[in-house]
Amino acid sequence: MDARDFGLTNDPYAEAEEDVRPYRALSPAERYSRLLDLMRFMDRIWGAIEPAKRAGYERAQDELDDPGRWWERVPSR
Repeated sequence: MDARDFGLTNDPYAEAEEDVRPYRALSPAERYSRLLDLMRFMDRIWGAIEPAKRAGYERAQDELDDPGRWWERVPSR
């Protein structure tokens, strides 16, 4: 079976392998450092959003958040 059997022109697995190839040789410490850099970057983006819009995004996220145990609400067969 091939990705083309599902209507995909490119193999998603091969593309994912190609995307992560540069990072496979990194040490765990370097990977963690890059993760922290990404988190700082995302935090700066979040801080750059005007407060009214940010509050709207937070409300939408709160409505989507499910603090309960979702598996208890899944109907049994």
